[in-house]
Parts: sequence; C-alpha cells; structure tokens
Amino acid sequence: MRLPNHTLTTTVVFLTSLSALTLDVSAESPANETKPTTVSVFGAAEMTVPPQFKRVDVQSRILEHEFQAKAGEGDAAQTARVTMMAAGGDVADNIKRWNGQFAGGDKAAQKSEAMKIGDWQVHIVDASGSYQERMGGGPFAGGKVVTREDYGMTGAILVHPEGRKYFVKMIGPATVIKANRKAFVDMIKSIDK
Repeated sequence: MRLPNHTLTTTVVFLTSLSALTLDVSAESPANETKPTTVSVFGAAEMTVPPQFKRVDVQSRILEHEFQAKAGEGDAAQTARVTMMAAGGDVADNIKRWNGQFAGGDKAAQKSEAMKIGDWQVHIVDASGSYQERMGGGPFAGGKVVTREDYGMTGAILVHPEGRKYFVKMIGPATVIKANRKAFVDMIKSIDK
C-alpha cells in the first residue's frame, strides 16, 4: 500500500522536528549544571553559596534565605538546615545562647573564632551534642522543644562595619555538619570577594 504524498511529507516533517528537539535537549544539558548562588548581605556585600547547598522554602518568616546541606546519597542522605537572616543583640550573648541550645557533646569541639574578613568582623561558632530545637517560629516564639540527639552547628555572626549583624547557621546531624563545615566557612569568607 502506498501512502499519499501529504501523509509522507507530514511524517518526514514530524520525524525531522523530533530529531531536532532531541538534539536541542542534549545541547542544553550543560546549562542545567548546578552553579553557586549569591545572596546579598545588607546590600553591602554578596556571599557565594556553594552549589551543593540546595535552596529550599524558608520555614520561618524571620529568615531571608534557607538552604539544605546533605551528606550521603539517595534516600539515606541526612540533611541540615542552612539559614540566613538579619539579627541583633550582643555578639557574646548570641554565642552563649547558641551554645546553650546544645548539651553534652565533645567539649573540645565547642569553640568560637573571631576573624576580620575585609571590612566585616566575623565570628564562627561550633557546637555539638543534644540540640534543643524550638518548634514554631524561632528561638523566642515559645512553643514545643524537641531534643535532637547527636546534632551539630556551625554558625557565623557577620558584623557589618556600621554594626548591623547577620546570622548564618548550619544545624543538623553532626555527620552532615562535619561533612559540610569547610564549604560553609568558605561561603562565609566569600563575603570579601
């Protein structure tokens, strides 16, 4: 049986279009590779978020940005929250409050370090142990407290030259914090670039 010319032409056009579509999709795949994200800090500087930190919806209105860090692959991967927000209060009081949210843990791993990065004064804080997570709106909102065993935190307080403060915290299972600490600190140090 012989097909009419218009059916044959339509079939050839369709197959040619399908072939072009397939080529276009494969040609675009390098553009879909994960790239770092930048976030503005008070409009005065930018911080480069590493590509392995995936942006997620913020879980609280007080947060400006939230990302997820993970360790492991697939369904077995554990995750930690990476949160960013403008904040206030005394630096030493905030560090004390952050450390007070953890009980037990390796005392040698509980540390804070101050450094100057460009015009910014930066405080990096590490804590671990049993984390007392306050559910529902942040540390001062009240609500139920849930104890998370074997958790860790690496946090940073960035102090703008005019005194404004910006908090960046990574909190989650201790193994996730350990696996992502270097990337977190590199992200904080990128504020000077």
